[in-house]
Amino acid sequence: MTTVFSPRPPRPRTRPRIPAVLGLLLLVSTAAYGAGQQAQTADVRGGGNGSSAEVGHILLRNVYLDAEPDPQGPSGYGEPTLAFTAVNTSVDVVDRLVRIESEEATSVTIDADPAALELRPDTALAAGQPIEQLDKPLAPDNPITVRVQMADAAVDPGTAVPFTFVFERAGSVTFDVPFDVWTPGEPPPPTRPTVN
Repeated sequence: MTTVFSPRPPRPRTRPRIPAVLGLLLLVSTAAYGAGQQAQTADVRGGGNGSSAEVGHILLRNVYLDAEPDPQGPSGYGEPTLAFTAVNTSVDVVDRLVRIESEEATSVTIDADPAALELRPDTALAAGQPIEQLDKPLAPDNPITVRVQMADAAVDPGTAVPFTFVFERAGSVTFDVPFDVWTPGEPPPPTRPTVN
């Protein structure tokens, strides 16, 4: 018996696949690059409206001026208040918020019980709303209100105003604080989109 081998049929050309594969690789790499840029941008900003600062063992987070619209007011908004959270990261140093000041304001008034301004180790205080404590309170849960009389009633929402926070032991820090206006019934600032 004789076996006859026939030559293989010619292979289909693979070159048309090369541009398709290159196009797919380009698409995947472009998508990956875009995701990296989005992640980098997301890391730059915090989840809140405001600024952040640090002085010694004190962290200041989500610091912002807020006001409600007031058509009768000369500026179009009501009296601004300063909202912030101050955290004492020390494990053994007790500190106290002494004052807050700004060259852009004629007055900054802290309306709080003096005990509420004390920052014991590993505790926080918040202006604008009380801090929710699930366990036995380690710090006073009294609301702190910081009223601000702006020197220039024409300060526009979306702009930033320099403020100085002074602490008894940690010292002072000056940084820009954004100003925001919203209507009653809007979600509270930490859940709203950021301004800038």
